[in-house]
Amino acid sequence: MILLSTGPWVLPSVSCWMEGPKRLFALPFRPNRKMVRALLIGFAMLVSTQAWSTHVLGGEMYYDKLAGNQYRITLKLYRDCGPGNANNTGFDATATIAVYDGAGAFNSVHSLPYPGEHTMEVELESPCLQAPPTICATWAEYVKVITLPPNATGYVVSYQRCCRTPTTTNLATGMLQGLTCTVRVPPAADGPNSSPRFAALPAIALCMGQDMVVDHAATDPDGDQLVYDLVTPYAGGTGNDPMPTAPAPPYPSVVWAPGYSGAYPMDGAPGLAIDPTTGALTVHPTLLGSFAVAVRVQEFRNGQLLSAVIRDLRFDVVACDAFISAVVAPQPPEGLCTGTTVVMENGSVNGATWHWDFGVPGTDADTSSLHEPTWTYADTGTYAITLIANPGWPCADTNVVSFDVHYPLDPLFIRPPILCVGAPVDLVVEGRFTSHATVAWAFGAEADPTVGTGHAVTTAFGAPGVYPVSVVVQEFGCEAGHVDTVVVHPELTLEAMVDPEGCVNTEFDFVATATAWTPITYQWDLGDGTTSAEAVLQHVYTAPGTYPVTVSASTDSGCVGTRTFTVPSGVQVYPLPRAGFMVDPQEVSLLDPVVQVKDQAEQAVTWEYTVDGEVFLEPSFTYEFKDAGWYEVTQTVMSGANCRSSATRMVFVSDHLFYAPTVFTPDGDGLNDTFLPLVTGARQYELVIMDRWGVERFRTTDPKAAWNGDGLPQGVYTYLVRIGEYGPMRKEYSGHFSLLR
Repeated sequence: MILLSTGPWVLPSVSCWMEGPKRLFALPFRPNRKMVRALLIGFAMLVSTQAWSTHVLGGEMYYDKLAGNQYRITLKLYRDCGPGNANNTGFDATATIAVYDGAGAFNSVHSLPYPGEHTMEVELESPCLQAPPTICATWAEYVKVITLPPNATGYVVSYQRCCRTPTTTNLATGMLQGLTCTVRVPPAADGPNSSPRFAALPAIALCMGQDMVVDHAATDPDGDQLVYDLVTPYAGGTGNDPMPTAPAPPYPSVVWAPGYSGAYPMDGAPGLAIDPTTGALTVHPTLLGSFAVAVRVQEFRNGQLLSAVIRDLRFDVVACDAFISAVVAPQPPEGLCTGTTVVMENGSVNGATWHWDFGVPGTDADTSSLHEPTWTYADTGTYAITLIANPGWPCADTNVVSFDVHYPLDPLFIRPPILCVGAPVDLVVEGRFTSHATVAWAFGAEADPTVGTGHAVTTAFGAPGVYPVSVVVQEFGCEAGHVDTVVVHPELTLEAMVDPEGCVNTEFDFVATATAWTPITYQWDLGDGTTSAEAVLQHVYTAPGTYPVTVSASTDSGCVGTRTFTVPSGVQVYPLPRAGFMVDPQEVSLLDPVVQVKDQAEQAVTWEYTVDGEVFLEPSFTYEFKDAGWYEVTQTVMSGANCRSSATRMVFVSDHLFYAPTVFTPDGDGLNDTFLPLVTGARQYELVIMDRWGVERFRTTDPKAAWNGDGLPQGVYTYLVRIGEYGPMRKEYSGHFSLLR
């Protein structure tokens, strides 16, 4: 142990964490009490930062009777999270509670798990006051259900933890003191009971020089009578054993600093007092510092004390800032022209109640007490808006700002109809602004000019396309824009292709090709009274001559226009030559199948005849037919303008010729290997071959089909041939022939 001697009085000793021999320090002079107090406070802070925690603010314990013999134990602890907790020590992972019976005999020990912590809000009675930002406290509520069988003495449940902040003003210096949270469960004979519990969290800060009222009212689940008083807090734990298992009661009280006690735990004028019925604490603090205070609530049933809950807590008396500032947030640029409804933004500091006046002349009804109200004006204009923070308070503050209320500018220009390349584009902007507004236009790089100013502008575009055009209007400190497009189409173009010349009764081709970005209609005039709305057509002229031909293309939307094309020199239509010739004679016999073809054509310069697949180019010629039948003789003549004409004559060749060989030798030497009668002039033909017994060996209707003997023996065979001429003549031939091998 370390002992600090101060002359005629000795301070309590504390357990030392240092290794080595015990030492005694003697001061070579006689200090006064304030010097000793300062030295001991510094020493205690050094101890706390090196060996143990000094974060404890206080705590309380209460219980609820559940079904059977079960009780829910609630341990609520408070810790310092401000600068006084130099090591930033948090809550313990578990809290150990000990249970003893009413006679002090040990019953059980329980570990309560850490549930997480919550921040304690700094709430002051007056909205004019504000605590320093360094005030910080959190709380955690450890809970566990335990079993306590009925007994004759009841139970005591306790928890101990060290250490309190050594700078606590009303506690003795030079030692580290902890706390004990304890609660009594009455004997079974007193009946089931749940202890009282405080309704609200404790205040953690009191304002220096201010009348303070702190509510410490409790509730009791059983409706028992509650009585409040101030007591001395219990100590518990040590620097060497900061988290002990609590021993059996009784428990030591904290050691007060000189001048302080349970009845007078802090400096005040008047001092700290509690209403025994309501639990309301009142005080007018007169000294800055931290003060340990214990509030006890006892419960009585039928005049009998059942239990008591002690709230062990620390009050920090601080210099509270009474600053209040009323601030109406400036009107943002984007809020200048949003219409007649204005949303107020409150940027005040420390205010709690409000009075707004929206500056409408001639009325007192334009007010609001909301934090951030909305107001709709009857008309546009400039209004002086007044905000009073905490009206009626001595610390009330007033702010007056000017708001400009205008409708949205809503600029708009009407999109022009589709225009042609190079056509002037006239644009006029309209909206909720005056003639004094600043107007800027942007037409793009393809326009001439590319930009413009003023309400009405003109530009033009040199190429087809869809062009965005933007206009920006500025007035009343506001800016708004509008973007639309101008559509520019190319001029209509037209090309035409026609057959410039041709012959009567031949097809002339007419092709018109127009380009535009909208539908196109066509109109042809072919010069002979014929018209057409087709782009591509064919036409036959029935008379020779020169015909004027025109075609028009039109569009009635987009770049509206008409283009006309006229065929230079018109279309030349030439007459046809007259084909004609005679055949002499027109009927001949195979015995003399020669005819004379004589030309009779007019305006012909070339001739072409076709006879039985043969072509002749002379105007007149002689022709000999090789077989009987009907034959076409066709003449095609061409004029000097390449116009053609044709004529046809029919020639009949009569009679027929027949010859049948008398012997053939099918020996494969390539000579006379088959039997084939020779026939000309036959329109119908049939050959039948039979052997000597009349058995048919071969039959055909093809005059060119020969018989190869079919491997039959040599001998004499009979043939029968039936022939039908191109005329009415029918004829049969029969005979014998020899097959030799």
